[in-house]
Amino acid sequence: MELLSERVVVQWRRTAKFAIPRMLAFFVTVTLYFTLIGKTERSTVTSTILKCLPIVTLWMFVLMSDFELKRSHRYKLLILAGLVASCAGDLLLNYDLFEAGMGAFGVAQIFYVSAFGFRPLRPWVGLPLYGFAIAAVAIMFHNLPTLIKICLPIYGALLVTMCWRSLARIDCFKNILRVACGLGSVLFVISDSIIAIDKFYTPVANAQTAIMVTYYVAQFGIALSVIEQSVTASGGAAAPKTANSSKQRQNDEDEVDKHDIEQV
Repeated sequence: MELLSERVVVQWRRTAKFAIPRMLAFFVTVTLYFTLIGKTERSTVTSTILKCLPIVTLWMFVLMSDFELKRSHRYKLLILAGLVASCAGDLLLNYDLFEAGMGAFGVAQIFYVSAFGFRPLRPWVGLPLYGFAIAAVAIMFHNLPTLIKICLPIYGALLVTMCWRSLARIDCFKNILRVACGLGSVLFVISDSIIAIDKFYTPVANAQTAIMVTYYVAQFGIALSVIEQSVTASGGAAAPKTANSSKQRQNDEDEVDKHDIEQV
């Protein structure tokens, strides 16, 4: 148990060392958004730039991470595509093009689901999420405009599928990058749920702040997951994914962790 906790500390240190310098632009632009957005008008170029800049910096973060491994390369490109689609959604929503914005975010969820994959399946993780989505849509369904009655259930299904696939990837809590991605996916569901409740059911106090805080943290957690291979590679080269090489890779990581723990 003590070794496990030490390994978690080591991974936190590796992740922080790798990510923090590359995430400074994100933290700065998020601070600018919350500082200045109240002084701008919605549906203007200024407010759109403020809203989209943090996501653009996450594009930069993904592009600055390593792309050596073929599997890692595909994952990072799909996450990048999801961030680009999300930025398009932010732009459209800021100009009150709600249906188009929902469509852009639906595309983002498809890219994220493709990145996370369907192995391991773990259907029991997804069942409560689909139950929540069905209940939420049912509660506000009578308030929805005709087009949204079609769009919202489809988007809700894509959103909770993304959350399910992200959470299903968490093998153990020592893998902090997958945990961060899983928490990000949950916050994405919370953020979009606040939008739907505030718009179609009942007003939510400080809704815009709650929506954007959860949204930015969600995208941060998802984007952070792209460095999983890079952080691993910092301790040694990654091997092809076979039964024997996976075991060897784990042994190599254990040796690296022991070395790092001795440095703590």
